[in-house]
Parts: sequence; C-alpha cells; structure tokens
Amino acid sequence: MNQGFPSNTYLLASSAPGRCVVIDPGLDSASLSRALSNASWVPEAVLCTHGHFDHVGGAAEVQTQHQIPVYLCAADVKTAKMSNFLMAAFKIEKRIELPEFHLIEGEDSSVQCGGRSFLFHSVPGHTLGSAAIEADGFLFSGDSLYARRIALSQLPGEDSATLRQSLRRLFTRVGGEVLVLPGHGGSATLKYIRENNLKLREFMAEPD
Repeated sequence: MNQGFPSNTYLLASSAPGRCVVIDPGLDSASLSRALSNASWVPEAVLCTHGHFDHVGGAAEVQTQHQIPVYLCAADVKTAKMSNFLMAAFKIEKRIELPEFHLIEGEDSSVQCGGRSFLFHSVPGHTLGSAAIEADGFLFSGDSLYARRIALSQLPGEDSATLRQSLRRLFTRVGGEVLVLPGHGGSATLKYIRENNLKLREFMAEPD
C-alpha cells in the first residue's frame, strides 16, 4: 500500500472478532486507515520487521489513535531514528514521528498478541536489527527475503555477508511450506523461493 515509496503493509486477523495486528505500517497512512475501516477491524498491536521509514512510518499514528504497542527489535532503534534523514536523502518531502517502541531483546523472541504467538527470527544483514516474523504458517520477511529478487538496497548499515549467514540460519528454522510475505513485491512459499529465485540462489552461493 504506501504511495510514493511502495511497500507492503499487512493486516492479520486476530482471534477476537473485529480485531487485527498490523505488520510494517509504511508511509501511506491514509490507505492503511481505509483498509482498517473497510474491514471493520481495530488493531491490537503493530509489529515491525525492521526500522526503515517505509516499515515504521505509519506506526506512531496507529499507536496514537488506538493506544497500542509497537514492537521493534532493539538493535534497530538507531535505524528508525535515521528515518527522516534517509527520507530527505531519497527526496521524500514527508517527515514522520516515531512511536514509543516496545523493544524485542535477544536473537529469537516471541510476542503474544492478537491471539497468536509471533516469533521474531533474528536476520541481521539488511539492517542490524532486522527480523523475519513467523506466525501460523506466515513469514513476514521485511526486506531480508523477497520472492523474486535479492534483498540488497545499498542503504547504510547493510552487510551482504551477514545477510547471507542470516538466511542460511533462517532456512534451517522455517519449513518450506511457510508463505513468505515480504516488504516489497509478491509472496511465495519458502520452498518456491529457494527453488525458483535464481538471483537469491546465486547470492547464497557466493563466498562470505
């Protein structure tokens, strides 16, 4: 959703009727509000895969409106605080406020919300505190894993060797049938991505 700088925001229904969890609210807060209204859903929490502005840009507005927690890995707070600087570098006129983050500590931690358990798999590389968030057969991979290309953007703090190591570890912890929902582009199962994403296969074969 997110006009001007396209990125994916996801709404996952909660176990309670009329409630949901928001994953990676980006810059297009108006589209997010419309989606929530059209579904007649009220968010219970916001989960962020990492701290880049196109994944946390709408979090403060949702938090203020609904008085809900916003979860982010502690290692990415510095990245989130660079949001307006990076937006200026990308010549994006809009500026954002940051929410009060509930920080995820440790390499692999779980958050209970919306009647589900969300496991934050630590996948540093795209950013220091990037996570792939797994819940009920879904894997919200942010910008660490895409369906049809590799997740490299040349942004500050990115490290390709670290990302490769993180993905190798992730592939041993997540089943092939999980549906990967990335921060940009379309979705696919992890099995499909590993077999058919040729750019990723080439990237994973490179020496560290």
